[in-house]
Amino acid sequence: MTTLLSISSWVARGHVGNSAIRFPLMRRGHDVVVLPTVILAHHLGHSRTVARADTPDILAMGQDILGSPTPHPVDGVLIGYVAMAPQAQAIAGLVAEARAYKEGIPVLLDPILGDAGKLYVDPLIVDEIKTNLLPMADIATPNVTELVALTEPKRMKKAPQLSEDELIAMARTLGPAIVIVTSAPASREGRAANLVVTEELAVRIETPLVDVHVHGTGDMLGGLILGEVVSGADIVPAVATSAAIVHDVLVVTLKAGRDELALVAAQKRIADPETVADVALV
Repeated sequence: MTTLLSISSWVARGHVGNSAIRFPLMRRGHDVVVLPTVILAHHLGHSRTVARADTPDILAMGQDILGSPTPHPVDGVLIGYVAMAPQAQAIAGLVAEARAYKEGIPVLLDPILGDAGKLYVDPLIVDEIKTNLLPMADIATPNVTELVALTEPKRMKKAPQLSEDELIAMARTLGPAIVIVTSAPASREGRAANLVVTEELAVRIETPLVDVHVHGTGDMLGGLILGEVVSGADIVPAVATSAAIVHDVLVVTLKAGRDELALVAAQKRIADPETVADVALV
């Protein structure tokens, strides 16, 4: 059994951040250690005014998780929502410590910064992620807006109109060896696409589009990808499997009429997805 450390937000109600990551990974057979960057009553998409408790000393908490009372190495680290700019440097220190316990563990960075051509975090967080977290990530999973914010911020307003070729070129300048551009342009209407980009190849992975609007799909996708990678999968099949699971969860969510991911109702599909994603070289 593998153990993953997931550093992201935690919501008391609903399924975003760590709440969208932990259950699917456990259902796939992974143990998950959760370190919250912030605790929220619910997702900010429901209301911007929400009770919250920040985690300012995240490094000390993470060190205690890994090292006390005896060392507890992890097999991979996911970095998601950074709630305050100073957390980025602390998280970088924690990743270094995790790699000191177990050399070479993969780190997946999901830079949660914005969408639809706009940021919804403090711009200082963007700078801190670029400086402290991108250099140590093996895999990054930005959406289109986040990719542009981290590579060519002057083009932010045009992010939704950028072509597939432009996004691939940007992804190759981001830094990590593997970049998965989520919510990428699809080959045709009615499809949802993710681009897997390395120095050598670019692959489009598509599933049917599900007409439901809920938060947390990116969090869940990133967690699932890391879980597949630490289980030994190559990156393209890892993303294909993960995208298929996200699709199936959305299908169940739509049928249930939920405004949050229906993770419990969809748990059989998480363990054994019915959908097969389409994979094509770009």
